[in-house]
Amino acid sequence: MNTTSETNIFYTHPESLVVHPKLIQIYGENESRLDLEQDIANRGVILTPLVVSSRSNVLLSGKCRRAIAIKLGWDSVPVRYVDCASDAEEEAWVLSLNLNRDGKTNYQKMVEAQHWESHLRPLASKNQAAGAEYMRQFLLLSNSTEGESIDLDIKSINVRNTVAKKVKMGAGPYSNSKQVYKEILALQKENKLVAGAALEKELNRSIDAAYKFIRNPNYSEAVFILESGNVGTVGEAIAWANSGERNPFRKYKVWNVYMFTEETRVKDCSLCGRVIDITNEFVVFGFRNMTNWRLKVVHLRPRDIRAELVADSETQRHQRIFSLMEKHHFIEPIASGLSSLLKLPDLTYEEEAFLHNIEFYYQKSLQEVKPTITIEP
Repeated sequence: MNTTSETNIFYTHPESLVVHPKLIQIYGENESRLDLEQDIANRGVILTPLVVSSRSNVLLSGKCRRAIAIKLGWDSVPVRYVDCASDAEEEAWVLSLNLNRDGKTNYQKMVEAQHWESHLRPLASKNQAAGAEYMRQFLLLSNSTEGESIDLDIKSINVRNTVAKKVKMGAGPYSNSKQVYKEILALQKENKLVAGAALEKELNRSIDAAYKFIRNPNYSEAVFILESGNVGTVGEAIAWANSGERNPFRKYKVWNVYMFTEETRVKDCSLCGRVIDITNEFVVFGFRNMTNWRLKVVHLRPRDIRAELVADSETQRHQRIFSLMEKHHFIEPIASGLSSLLKLPDLTYEEEAFLHNIEFYYQKSLQEVKPTITIEP
């Protein structure tokens, strides 16, 4: 693949350029790039030329810049032409030129990755120096570092690791993302578009959460719930499928205190537990370990919780702790200690004494200690 000189820039009307279909397939037809739009509008010029194939006059890079120029009513945009010998080379340019694109979602990265794999797998099967040389030239278009290009000077190519590196993922997250991506395509093929869109949104939010969702034993039921339209997110659907309730987390609120029975109490823990977090899968409780009297954090699924909401006797103490945390947030030992106190269902006399000392005596101690400490410049 050859390109014209960097100084060989032409100007053409943005509406005369046809966007390469792969750009639309990967990044969507109507992207919103508000920061880029504001920057171009403020500068009054597009600094980075759009890239167009001299073979077909198809736009290979600059879809958003083209759309912004049209929106701003501009008559021309800077264009740089590159020589392509085939459709495959044009696709290779699309991938390479957009590799470092800002703001890509995990889903877009996976669409990219499948195109990368389709180009690289045939090369990986060629255990010849010529194949490795062509592959190196192909990847150098994507601004590979010198170290990366050295890695490619081999006869056997690990396609998965190479592509994972290109889309800036570890090998494990890439494999998990690929499984989720395949499920999204399967849902789309089955016309389960609502579930597919929800899974895509979850993949963009968290690769790990999306992968756990598709591996959940109740995955099929959760897909059915999503398609019914009764819930809008993967988290709500799997919670309903797991528990049989539409939203089993609804009744729990952070900092509420629950009383467990002797039969349902967590081993070695107090009967009372305080809700300290709520995730897509668990209600997280803070208990007191009755063996060492330390904080013990326990993750419970809603269906496993057998407890009743009780009045919180520590409300006033919590207000004091929050106030002290705001005041001393920059002092790590104090901030950590206060954070632990918040998570306990109740405080001991010793813990109340600790709180009292910070509240009334810390500043006095600080003034006494300051003159005795010399801080090196």
